[in-house]
Amino acid sequence: PSLIPFLSRSLVLTHAIYLENMKYSVGDVNIPIGDKSGIGFGFCYFDSGKINKTIENGDAYITDGDFNASDKLFSLSYGRIFSDSFSIGATIKFIEQKIDDISYSSFLVGVSGLYFFSNNVFCTLGIDNFGSDVKGYNVPTDLYCGLTANINETTKGIVQLDNYYNESLCELKLAVEKKIDNVSMRFGYVLPTKDYDGTNNSFATNLTLGLGIDFKIFVIDYAWLPKGDLGNVHVFTVRVNF
Repeated sequence: PSLIPFLSRSLVLTHAIYLENMKYSVGDVNIPIGDKSGIGFGFCYFDSGKINKTIENGDAYITDGDFNASDKLFSLSYGRIFSDSFSIGATIKFIEQKIDDISYSSFLVGVSGLYFFSNNVFCTLGIDNFGSDVKGYNVPTDLYCGLTANINETTKGIVQLDNYYNESLCELKLAVEKKIDNVSMRFGYVLPTKDYDGTNNSFATNLTLGLGIDFKIFVIDYAWLPKGDLGNVHVFTVRVNF
């Protein structure tokens, strides 16, 4: 949220062609307020599609119809510039999860700060998804710190460390963006510190490749995220400036 006051008035729509029949969509609206602040509205929706429902029948399991799982998120953010080198922002989120006929909901918050060391280097520090447990389950609270640097006029590098302390998981994220005219090429990689049954040992499953085209009034972005035996995730984003 600390980046919000630097953003132009825009609408951002994202849709992911996810694994199996899963659907994932995100929408954001950023609105500047004067020269030093801005607000953002966000919406996120995830749908698992139909999943076979199985029940125990003696020593075996049998299929008994199907069910659906979904997540919804609504957010309101505000950011403000306090000096030439420092800004801060906050977000409040309402989340709802539904699995079959059972649903849970809660409120979460996030706070972040941004500091410019120079025109070409800035760092971010914040906490996201902070809140109480939901029905005894931990929320994925993320304490993060990142550094972004303009290596030259066309190349940008990003390093970010995420600590999901409720899940004893840390991730070091690396990214590079190279811009040629109105085309941006992106490379990202995640170095996890926790192994999920060997799925994080593969180089490809932690890789992200992306491409963006800037048409001034609107921008089109694409990202490819390989997930090994599970398949590939394709993410499409359109940002409209108005």
